[in-house]
Amino acid sequence: CRQAVVDAGGAAAVVAAMRGHAADGLVQRRGCGAMQNIVAGSDTCKQAVLGVGGLAALVAAGTNHPLCHAVVSVAVRHLLGDLGAFAPAAPAPPPPPPPAVV
Repeated sequence: CRQAVVDAGGAAAVVAAMRGHAADGLVQRRGCGAMQNIVAGSDTCKQAVLGVGGLAALVAAGTNHPLCHAVVSVAVRHLLGDLGAFAPAAPAPPPPPPPAVV
């Protein structure tokens, strides 16, 4: 079903609505929620949302609407938090500290 939404242009429509109504906090919150639902559990849908500018739309919503930070954070985590084959499973460990000089 999510793929059908993407195939029908739903991700692009959400991003376009968010861009076209950048001053409307409710549209921004609803757009974030829609993107969160579209990307849930699908690497293909995540890539589609990224490809139509979804990340930029989320960043703009969070920047322009401080009250949207919570929903933006959740949407970004869903979009980027598990990209499967597109991102490493775990971050690399930090390098060891340099030896002490005495």
